[in-house]
Amino acid sequence: MNILGITHPISWNNAACLLIDGELVSMVEEERLNRIKHSPRMPAKLAMEYCLNNSNLSLNDIDYIAIGFDKASNVAFKNLGVDNILSDLNQAANWLIEGKKYEKILPFENYPADRVFFINHHLAHAASSFFVSGFQEANIISLDGSGGSESGILATGKDSQIDILHRFPNKESWGLIYELITEKLGFRRHSGEGKVMGLAPYGKPDPNGLPFVKWDKPIPYIDSKLRKEYMDSLPTRLKNEPLLDFHKNLAATLQDTLERAAIRMAEYLYSVNASNNLCLAGGSALNCSMNGKLANLPFVKNIFIQPASHDSGTALGAALMVYAKKTNKNLNFVMKHAYWGPESNDDQIEVALEKYSAKLNYYKSQNITLDTAVELSNGKIIGWFQGRSEIGPRALGNRSILANPSIASMKDKVNNQVKHREPWRPFAPSILEEEKGRYFKEQKNSPFMILAFDTLPETRDEIIAAVHIDGTARPQTVNKLTNPIYWNLIREFQKISGIPAVLNTSFNVDSQPIVNTPEEAIETFLNCGIEVLSIGNFIAKKLDE
Repeated sequence: MNILGITHPISWNNAACLLIDGELVSMVEEERLNRIKHSPRMPAKLAMEYCLNNSNLSLNDIDYIAIGFDKASNVAFKNLGVDNILSDLNQAANWLIEGKKYEKILPFENYPADRVFFINHHLAHAASSFFVSGFQEANIISLDGSGGSESGILATGKDSQIDILHRFPNKESWGLIYELITEKLGFRRHSGEGKVMGLAPYGKPDPNGLPFVKWDKPIPYIDSKLRKEYMDSLPTRLKNEPLLDFHKNLAATLQDTLERAAIRMAEYLYSVNASNNLCLAGGSALNCSMNGKLANLPFVKNIFIQPASHDSGTALGAALMVYAKKTNKNLNFVMKHAYWGPESNDDQIEVALEKYSAKLNYYKSQNITLDTAVELSNGKIIGWFQGRSEIGPRALGNRSILANPSIASMKDKVNNQVKHREPWRPFAPSILEEEKGRYFKEQKNSPFMILAFDTLPETRDEIIAAVHIDGTARPQTVNKLTNPIYWNLIREFQKISGIPAVLNTSFNVDSQPIVNTPEEAIETFLNCGIEVLSIGNFIAKKLDE
């Protein structure tokens, strides 16, 4: 059975994936192919074409198409309520108009309508995590800005079934308050939320939290009228204005409020379903600090967040939902890695390098991991391009910029000379899975760089450039079986330096999608402070260095 999963074009991050007999074989985000950051409000046409071409299929070979958003008419109906009839009617009408507009640009015009399934957005989010977690049962939290008919759900999963226990209406959206305050702090909504998370440890949270959040019920909730009044009272920082203590404290209060609310949600779920497994999904699940707090709860033994937990992941979740419904089978697929996108072989890479021979020297390495490890140990910043590209916003060792994490000044060097971004934003360490206990008391694996943990003071200096101001880090634990070349690179670096970790950040500069092709990798290398490019089995250096 071939199922094509695709995001609804109304989404803020668009993608497509392909399931064959319940197994994921391809997935890529539209931004990697059209080079438009996030590709908001766009059909995932190129992503769909890649998934089909990669398996030598056409749309005629697809049994079902699954879309990670409900039909416009259903979304509109579910926005109708009794509390504020005029407001609800207006919201329903807007969803109907917008939904219909974007349904018209879905990229499979002549495909039979009876084989196209629209899946509730947050059910798709939940499925994208639970169905690939390897858990037979779990509690599930899905939160984002809005999913059409609701902005989040609390649910339980068992085998091939997901049951919703609580829905968060759009007016009580937890993701929306993060978006709104991100904008007030002078950053772009749907993009700058990670900056706010990184800024939060520099401030002090108000112990009372945000004034419009109510805590008198088992599940905290948002008073939308008070939220509007509060947001209207906040000044908006202009981009060229300095970040003051007020801004840092606001970020800290926002982050603290979200973390406390999420903990209460997890506690509620555990009170009604005593599962030690927790799955997270939705854009809010990219919040590493919140995820780390949830992972450390005493009743959470296992936690799973798939790497594309934002809107892109609904393509996967929708496909999984359709597979479960059509087969009534438990899914056996477990997402152990994130490498589902395009790749280039050495012949293609060498052709690309030759195009730039006037600007660089290159040679074919006999041992790419050793040669790169030597450059890392010498303090060089590396562009690392290997294998299939990752899904999600975080590079996980295939489209990465790497550096020696023990050099304290490396954080500022990479931020200023390579990424061209704010100096307070942190990087992450990629650590051999076997060595995670060397740096963290918490022993959970984190293959997707999506959990933040406290570092151990006695070894912190070994990875100091990848440790945040509050002593936390968001590690990627690297498994030898799922990414052998990256594991071997870190192992070779350990042999030289004694450190089983490297600093890792995504292979892009600020506001650019992560590189996808060899040409994009070379262009980025030539136009920023990356000093060595390790691409396939080739090593390249600029002629002027």
